[in-house]
Amino acid sequence: MPEPWGKAFDDVIPEGKKPVVIFTTPAGQPFTQAMAQELSTHDHLIFACGRYEGIDQRVVDYAGSVADVREISIGDYVLNGGEVAAIAMIEAITRLLPGFMGNAESIIEESHSDGLLEYPSYTKPSVWRGLEVPDVLLSGHHAEIEKWRKEQQVIRTRENRPDLLGDENL
Repeated sequence: MPEPWGKAFDDVIPEGKKPVVIFTTPAGQPFTQAMAQELSTHDHLIFACGRYEGIDQRVVDYAGSVADVREISIGDYVLNGGEVAAIAMIEAITRLLPGFMGNAESIIEESHSDGLLEYPSYTKPSVWRGLEVPDVLLSGHHAEIEKWRKEQQVIRTRENRPDLLGDENL
């Protein structure tokens, strides 16, 4: 029913402001890291999550008259409701807010930050159950480590997400 949605928007959309209203829907634009980055620049986000058959189109149309509406999907599948999609988007967006991450530099090297998947990560000990950390990572040679990481990003992306690679990386 549209009326409860209308009343809710009346309560949460500030007078004279135009927040972003995100409708979670499998019929929306695919959610990406670039979209998370752009959304993290807005002061006011509202998530509208439907159940089963979604939200009456008139609600979406009305919201478009009082807000910047985005219809966004987290993947090519259907959930019973949009709450899980909203949580995934909220987490991706909020971690990009200034001051949210303890080490802001860690965001720079993550999957999708440069169009590639992240390189494999290793921790201590250097040998675990007979499996070793690659020697280059223990070498202390920062340029070689950086080169290895970039190569691993391309290999991992080629294997798992070739759609992300441009022709120059194939």
